[in-house]
Amino acid sequence: MGAKEDIDILDSKVARLKVEYEQYFMRVLKREPAKLREEVERLILLYSNKNLTNTSIKFKYNALVARYNSYKQYWTRTLRAIEEGDFSRKAEGDEDALRPPDAVKKPAPVKEDEAKPRKDGGIDAVYEKYLEARKACNEPTEGITLKTLEKTVEEYKKKVEEKYNTKDVDLRVYIKDGKAKLAITPKKQD
Repeated sequence: MGAKEDIDILDSKVARLKVEYEQYFMRVLKREPAKLREEVERLILLYSNKNLTNTSIKFKYNALVARYNSYKQYWTRTLRAIEEGDFSRKAEGDEDALRPPDAVKKPAPVKEDEAKPRKDGGIDAVYEKYLEARKACNEPTEGITLKTLEKTVEEYKKKVEEKYNTKDVDLRVYIKDGKAKLAITPKKQD
């Protein structure tokens, strides 16, 4: 095959690689398209050492390499953000999945002292803090009523009381991995 055909193949592989990476970031594909990326890099390396005499082919090759390098920087930055937990990989329909990692909204942290229920508020304060934490994480709050939360807390509270043989338990709302959580733990003895 000639250089023109190889450059056309490279063009189609770069376009396919871009689509596959976007699918990977949106959790359509389970694995990073590493094999296709190696093929593209091998083709780029092959023609980087060759002297292309046709200016239109040379121009197209250089434009492709520049576009690929731009994509590569974006993919590396996004992969790093995923590893660090700063990038939200969500299914399609969520606008955050399409934003660059710097633009993804991070949930507001809930301070430990704010998360603990006040003695006077009891389950009402826990309920309010839990709803606030879910809203901060952009999680749905429909269907979570004071009554359903109270029932769930009572079930788990009994299990913790039986397991640790204590009646003194703490309820704490916190955020972990971008999700609101409710912890029921035995109180530490002083």
